[in-house]
Amino acid sequence: MLTNGMTVCAFWEMAHLPIIYLTTSIVLLLLSSGASRAQHDCPPAPDCAPSDQSSRFRTIDGTCNNLNEPLQGAAMRPYRRLVDAKYADGLWKPALAGSGSPMPNARQLSMALFGETEMQHPRHTMVSMQFGQLMAHDVSFTADAFGMQCCADGKMVPADQARSPRCLPIEVARDDPVMAEEGIECLNMVRTKTTLEDPCQGRGGPAEQLSSVTSYLDLSVVYGNSLEESHKLRTFEGGLMRVEHRHGRDWPPYFPNRTQLCDVKDETEACYLTGDRRANQSPHLALLQIAFLLEHNRLARELAILNPRWDDERLFQEARQINIGQYQAIVYYEWLPIYLGRQNLVAYGVLPEQGTQPDFIDDYDPSVDATVSNAFGNAALRFFHNLIAGHLDLVEESLQPTGSIRLSDWLDRPSVLELDGNYEKLSRGMINQPHDRPNFHLTPEVKHFLFRSGAPVGTDLKAIDIQRARDHGLASYNAYRQFCGLKAVRRWDEFEELLRPISAAAIPAQYESVEDVELAVAGPLERHHRDGMPGETFTCILLEQLRRSRVGDRFFFENGQTGLNRRQVHELRKASMARILCDNTVGLERMQQRAFFLVSDDNPVVPCEQLPVVELMRWRTVEP
Repeated sequence: MLTNGMTVCAFWEMAHLPIIYLTTSIVLLLLSSGASRAQHDCPPAPDCAPSDQSSRFRTIDGTCNNLNEPLQGAAMRPYRRLVDAKYADGLWKPALAGSGSPMPNARQLSMALFGETEMQHPRHTMVSMQFGQLMAHDVSFTADAFGMQCCADGKMVPADQARSPRCLPIEVARDDPVMAEEGIECLNMVRTKTTLEDPCQGRGGPAEQLSSVTSYLDLSVVYGNSLEESHKLRTFEGGLMRVEHRHGRDWPPYFPNRTQLCDVKDETEACYLTGDRRANQSPHLALLQIAFLLEHNRLARELAILNPRWDDERLFQEARQINIGQYQAIVYYEWLPIYLGRQNLVAYGVLPEQGTQPDFIDDYDPSVDATVSNAFGNAALRFFHNLIAGHLDLVEESLQPTGSIRLSDWLDRPSVLELDGNYEKLSRGMINQPHDRPNFHLTPEVKHFLFRSGAPVGTDLKAIDIQRARDHGLASYNAYRQFCGLKAVRRWDEFEELLRPISAAAIPAQYESVEDVELAVAGPLERHHRDGMPGETFTCILLEQLRRSRVGDRFFFENGQTGLNRRQVHELRKASMARILCDNTVGLERMQQRAFFLVSDDNPVVPCEQLPVVELMRWRTVEP
């Protein structure tokens, strides 16, 4: 029996406190007011007693992956720290500059240091950018940081009108060239819930932010992060996940109370129930979510034919294990070399050297903590926001673009997929349209119009990234460079070696001291490092985590701990994003062999049946 393990505990409600930041004394008072673990309805420690399932299949919530530390990497647990947290009060309050003055305004940093010119990448498709977002959602989700109104209709909610102490809105200058013209005075942001607010964590300060998803690459975006979530997504027949048949194809089920989650006018518009509430954020993200959902059902049906005696639970777990294994193979062998560079991955031990791949990469190490680091999930992974394109192409069967849709028109509105054949057109567009170049520019669609919900303007993704890093107490840029064994910046002119010329010239005007410069600001401005896209500091943080995510995952498909035999591992290594899309996209009968790259002479369009396939005969059991 799979254990539910750690679930969301009853959090303290502090919305009645009429201040924006809790002072150290107030937080300590709250923590000392009888908030012991025994006085709250906290779940018991998970039971990781050995069993057939615990040794072969991962739990939904990530518990018992590490048998020595059952909660390690589980959902609703704190992020891991690479560098000690930096708070103004040592506990929770966002950091100040070294002089004691406030840090530069996040929106002004976004406007001064990050451009908004869209430039197409010469080789990579939108699928590659979108897969990165799917992977990021799989391993990191700030806990309970949505839903509160700190800044309503562009105006600060007054402190005497139940403004939560977890509000950390971003002020907008009166001369802001885009926002101010529409009367916007602030951008909404809610602080992530932390260990200070959760008595079930059994911790004092300083605050550690909670992630509501597992740290493992386990397709929790499809399967959920608790048994309760998972059960809502299953049929409990034939190992299948729930789908609804409309317009000649299967879709995720509708989300209950759609108007509360999606930007929909009424309950007739599509808004999907998946393992991750963010699945509805963009049309392309929803397409990938649907592809991996349908892949599970395809696998379960084929396994049922091969193994007619398997019951629902066995079919579900086996299909889930194969689906996750294919996904992990795509992450490490197809996607990561594009963005971090094969040379970097091999040098850091994330991948084996070319041509030396054994039957099993048998280096699972229970002493390695796979928990996602705060800097990885809330700074370095956000580098890929620079790759977002502002318009999504609609492509006909002839592979000719016939128009496009504006991204900000359809954020949190997946119903566009069910209109006028857009599912096929947007699917073809996703594999034929290039994403933006990796540089210091962001499309205006996310810099000024993100989640605008039909209004003239929305919010600023880059400003949110900067403010979120402050919320999480991420240390300075220099602190992370020193962690990575890199030379710290001591003079402004030293940035000329690290950043692009325009960025190196602009950054001194924004900060009082080089020691104040933040990871979330300088990190994405760095020049590319070797054969990867990010700079050397972000590359270090990304590689550090991705090695842990593989070596510290007892259920990683290649490490020989999961009951998969070498022939099954060999089959899973054949997985590709192209085949996943081909097998699960109605109307897609031909595509290029490598979905993350544009069509070219060495990446031609071929019939789907010519793409390598994972042969499920390797999972057929011989019944007595």
